[in-house]
Amino acid sequence: MKVLSIRRVTNDRRHNAFTGACWFKGDLFVGYRQGDDHICDQGRLIIQRSRDAGITWDTVAVLRGDGDTRDAHLYTDGTRLFAVGHEEIESGEYGVSGYASTEDGDRWTPWTLYEGSGHYVLWRPIAYRGKHYCAGYLRPRPFGVHWFESDDGHTWKDVRPVFESEEEKPNECFLEILPDGAATMIMRCEGGFVPKHPYICRSKFPFESWDMEKLTDLTLTGPALWTVDGRVYISGRWHPLHEDMHLEEDSVAHHAIFRVKDGKTYLLCVLPSGPKPDHSYMGVARRPDNPARLSLSFYGNAVAPEDPAIDQWIHPQVYLADVLHRAEFIDEFLVSARVETDEGIEGATLPDPKSGDLKMDTVTTPEHQDPFDVRDRIEGRAGVIYFVKDVEVGPWDNVDIHLGHDGPVKVWWNGKDVFAGPGTIPAAQDTTSLRVASKHGTNQLAIAMDTNGGKAGTLFARWNRAWEPAGATVG
Repeated sequence: MKVLSIRRVTNDRRHNAFTGACWFKGDLFVGYRQGDDHICDQGRLIIQRSRDAGITWDTVAVLRGDGDTRDAHLYTDGTRLFAVGHEEIESGEYGVSGYASTEDGDRWTPWTLYEGSGHYVLWRPIAYRGKHYCAGYLRPRPFGVHWFESDDGHTWKDVRPVFESEEEKPNECFLEILPDGAATMIMRCEGGFVPKHPYICRSKFPFESWDMEKLTDLTLTGPALWTVDGRVYISGRWHPLHEDMHLEEDSVAHHAIFRVKDGKTYLLCVLPSGPKPDHSYMGVARRPDNPARLSLSFYGNAVAPEDPAIDQWIHPQVYLADVLHRAEFIDEFLVSARVETDEGIEGATLPDPKSGDLKMDTVTTPEHQDPFDVRDRIEGRAGVIYFVKDVEVGPWDNVDIHLGHDGPVKVWWNGKDVFAGPGTIPAAQDTTSLRVASKHGTNQLAIAMDTNGGKAGTLFARWNRAWEPAGATVG
């Protein structure tokens, strides 16, 4: 996993927290709860949109119910974008959940309370195959998580309990449903002999039962979860110094990302967060053009405000991390034996490895070496070098091709010109993502690269079957 960038979304005098994120119709949306303090009567949901993948933002909606409106979440059914939260009534004695929606990102419906959910907090619903699903919990008791379903995202039905325990006090559940119907969920728990050990829960469509596994080596709150290439990742507020004792409110905590494997957790990175434990609550927005690249929103108080009169620890801000998970790169190409010097990249034509003119032969990158490197073949010469790879796709209609290169390129897929563009120095993985129609079986990827006066010669190239998110985009 590689964190490509972290940007601050907010910078004001408010308490900005509890985030959600979603890609919708080509734009990135982030929602968060804004108030005067961690708990206050002025809580409201702010929805911001970025048209440039998280660099600049504009506010498109401000949503508020009768009470402290908090825990922003964004998701889409492919047609509408939903902003979800809940109101805390009478200082948190009970809550009610609600939402607003939009079809274009600009015009939003009014804040509306759910029907059928009672006082359950519906925490981060998901759309899948025309229906809406969510794990909800009661605040404060009886302690239990129930499974809710809806046909329209407005009227919900309490279908069955998932886990009820007065001792472990289960509550917030971050749910993910993959296109194949596999559901994974991380469940926060407040109690037990060792408190705040979460559960990983797994199910398959139609989600009638769940397998649950407690993560006993971790204390985590404000949880989030996502899956890439079959690997499960979680994030949240991690209390590393208090694994075997009850937590103190002022204890040191970090916002961390872990990988979960065989019931154990492995720390990958710590994001700007603390040390005061008022941070985490990540939103997860998988990029539509690249299922291994995610836009992750979160909040934290690690960066001091510009105004010294603002208390750093009680005025956290919202951040966005651009995260790319490692994927397998193509490590073998047919490569032209010489550099074509007659014309630049503008004159490059589709290479035919069978003609013999290019004298293409097989070049393999040594194991664990990235990127694909042919600088020894170029030997500092100006011109164009060609790469060809037959890709066995299988019975799949679309694939995504992800490229990074340090010289200008032309790209062909099954003989069709699909891309031309400059490179970056040095080459960086997944800087260009292309969705292309594929044949069932063998497809051909061909690339022409200008050596940039002999200075270029490295290439990242990989492909995956096109990932069609549940309900268009998981957020």
